[in-house]
Amino acid sequence: MSTPAEQTAPGINLKRNAGWLAALGLGVLAKGKSLLALVKVLPAGKFLLTSLSMLAMVWFEALRSGIWFGVGFVLMILVHELGHGYAIKRAGLTAGWPVFIPFFGAMISMKGMPRDRAQEAAIAYGGPLAGTAAALVAAGLGLLTDSRLFFALAYTGFFLNLFNLTPISPLDGGRVAQAFSRRAWIFGAILLGVMFLTTQAPQLLLIALLALPHVFRKGEADDRDALPPAEQRAWAFRYFGLAAFIGTAMYFSGALMRQS
Repeated sequence: MSTPAEQTAPGINLKRNAGWLAALGLGVLAKGKSLLALVKVLPAGKFLLTSLSMLAMVWFEALRSGIWFGVGFVLMILVHELGHGYAIKRAGLTAGWPVFIPFFGAMISMKGMPRDRAQEAAIAYGGPLAGTAAALVAAGLGLLTDSRLFFALAYTGFFLNLFNLTPISPLDGGRVAQAFSRRAWIFGAILLGVMFLTTQAPQLLLIALLALPHVFRKGEADDRDALPPAEQRAWAFRYFGLAAFIGTAMYFSGALMRQS
């Protein structure tokens, strides 16, 4: 996922390097299961994988936007993933350790399957909710210190969590939206296409490729019973309420960033 253009460090031509970075991201994802299997046999392997991938992500972001922005950015992604982890454990499932992928983001594994659409939505919702809280902390620190760095972190955090609510899997929004709409992915696909045509960010193309199996899958997940209407309305309210709040917070944090 890309950060706003004004926060990219000068001298780093991201578009020039986009091809090999996207290929690297695909390679990491393709080999992810083998890598995790290898790590399991190492002492403290999961902790090492999380720590080293975090350091790699900090280094990558520091090249683009400076060391302190890189540290803050990765910490906010960590909080987002821990939000998923907390929701996974609340659901009675087992959460893995977060793994960071430079240029792409992070992921957290889960053992077992959610029992229904509501539980899947709750697990997906936990990430953007925690990530939004982290961005609010950054905005509060920006107000206390009048620091453009914290406003930039807040703006970026709000942006990434709002983007994650795009209603198409594997993004969090797709997993939340399935609780109240089986057709939300159509709007998500259109929105993702518009964003790609507007920004030409290769990360969006990678996400689209990862979304294809979810769009065309005709397996068990598509046949689950719909939630009761009252529960569907509740999840729609949570989804659109959080999206509206993040959008508003993003607008004000961006304005404060430009003024600082």
